[in-house]
Amino acid sequence: MERSRAVALVEEVLGRLVDGHGEWPLSLVREVYVFGSFARGALQPGDVDLNVEIDRDDRWRAWFIDAMTAGHDPYVRFRQAFVGRKRLVQFMFSGLDGADFPMTLLWRRGDDLNTALGRLAEIKADPDAGRAERHAMLPQFEGLDHWVSRFHREHFVAAIDSGAITVERVTLAEAEPRHLAHPVVEDHLWDRWPTTSPLYRAAGAVFAYLIDRGVDPAKLHLHGKDVRAGKTPYYAGFSLRYLRAMQWCFTDYGGREWIEVVHPTKRGDIHALRVLPASVEKLKELEWLRS
Repeated sequence: MERSRAVALVEEVLGRLVDGHGEWPLSLVREVYVFGSFARGALQPGDVDLNVEIDRDDRWRAWFIDAMTAGHDPYVRFRQAFVGRKRLVQFMFSGLDGADFPMTLLWRRGDDLNTALGRLAEIKADPDAGRAERHAMLPQFEGLDHWVSRFHREHFVAAIDSGAITVERVTLAEAEPRHLAHPVVEDHLWDRWPTTSPLYRAAGAVFAYLIDRGVDPAKLHLHGKDVRAGKTPYYAGFSLRYLRAMQWCFTDYGGREWIEVVHPTKRGDIHALRVLPASVEKLKELEWLRS
């Protein structure tokens, strides 16, 4: 899109934020940053990338748990408050600490609209602006680096280089009715997520992937829960939420495989990382996601 259009979108976001900051959930917003091609001055940014730092109160914690349990995106309330149904602004939430790219502050709690618009005006167009350098990249992460942070990529690369694990990029097929009708699968999914949830779709794809390979789905530990009681040498997770547990799942619980659906969605390709243990001894020596 034209840069002028992108500027207008950011101005709208900032205006809505300042006008609505006394109301929940915008009252939780602490800072807003811009990053990506627009922040670098691109004349034709594909979209506008904003990072929103938020505080968390009891109401937010309850809302977050309820939304996640139902398989919904808890941040949709923020997106709707900022842009309604517009799709040309991409939001990241509380990503400042783990970001592997520069961010430019636009607004901080207490600022008025003119202050924020002044910071926006200081971001000048640059005809030579290109894509920023990405660090700790492997072919497996291409196209996924928006959801797999540099922090996680660096740990993956270190683990691969040490010979502790191997990582394969896979695209999971959509579950078919025969997969979802499997008694173990049907029983597990029945009350866990609604059928319209992207997590339900991701779970079905994981089950299908295992079933088609002859793996008993009862031997899966899926996104924090055993499918059935007993040994679960197969593990799967979504959005890297439980990835910290991968090391001891392999070293202490006899894990054979971990499938991570990086960004569950309601439609489109289901991208996943398939992680296999290569050396339990080397896995035990890793500083895996401890910082």
